[in-house]
Amino acid sequence: MKALFYSKPGIENLVFSDYQLADLREDEILIETKCMSVNPIDYYTVTGIHGLDGPKMKISPYPHIPGTEVAGIVKKKGSKVKTKLIEGDRVIVYNRLFDGTCKYCRNNMEMHCINGGMIGVITNGGYAEYIKVPHHNVIQIPDEISWDIASALPIGGLTALNAIEESRLKRGDFLLIFGGAGNTGLFCSQIGKIKGAQTISISSKQWVKEYGADLVLENNASLKENISRVTNGRMIDLVINSLGEKTWSQGMNLVGKLGTIITYGVLTGGNLLTDGRLLYNNQITIKGTTGGSVKGLNRLIEIVKENNIKTKIWKRYSLEDSKKAIEKVFDKNREGRIIIENGG
Repeated sequence: MKALFYSKPGIENLVFSDYQLADLREDEILIETKCMSVNPIDYYTVTGIHGLDGPKMKISPYPHIPGTEVAGIVKKKGSKVKTKLIEGDRVIVYNRLFDGTCKYCRNNMEMHCINGGMIGVITNGGYAEYIKVPHHNVIQIPDEISWDIASALPIGGLTALNAIEESRLKRGDFLLIFGGAGNTGLFCSQIGKIKGAQTISISSKQWVKEYGADLVLENNASLKENISRVTNGRMIDLVINSLGEKTWSQGMNLVGKLGTIITYGVLTGGNLLTDGRLLYNNQITIKGTTGGSVKGLNRLIEIVKENNIKTKIWKRYSLEDSKKAIEKVFDKNREGRIIIENGG
């Protein structure tokens, strides 16, 4: 098959060429890829470093195919796969490997599996004509969900849903999202809106209002004053901050009494300085979330099907040009998701 792969870390080492796909195991499903969303984790996988100041990543196998968010169609099932899925069914890949037996798996938290990992990191990913994955990682999607939105669900959509569900966001709450124009931020605003929250996105892009934001505010010296005015002094019930250290202290100052601040990423660095006085005086909850569960992904599919949830596409690339897609992940002009398509 054709695939994008590399034999040693570095964007410059990516090549698009023939790659020998290993034999299908008895518990696996072979998927013909259709659409892949490009995620920062794909960039980190190729460079070998997780984030600005993160650790080296353990990548397997080499040569390695990146790609963590994958949608496609069932091509073949392993000999012992017992599932209703048939050849041609439209599916997405739950990208967390799990054994189904550890205490986390038994409590529907497969993303924390003790023996787990991430597809596209410790296994080959989806920047290829085909990908083979364990059968329990394959989830059917209805025809009503486009390839564009489907490929954005395994990480972008599920991360947003998990964060909001873990926060116990209620109708009438104020939700504020740093990085509101980001891919996961757009899911947060739309899901928050569906939950009945008043959503505020921090962004310089007014088009974010098309994706569930009731109000879009720029991050400037007047932000706290503007938030106080909008909330009548109540401040924010849930702050979602995936940007990291550059906006962390600011976010803490926007959380109201008994409020929550959640992070699922640290794009600007992981040194999150917190004023303990704010923490205990206002009884603030700080919580980290990551990915989501298989049940969560199935719930998300239903939410997307029943509501007009959208994703913004910035650029599309063919599988053959997928190296260019990875190179554009942190482009300063990027607005929306980067998509890789196999077969148009």
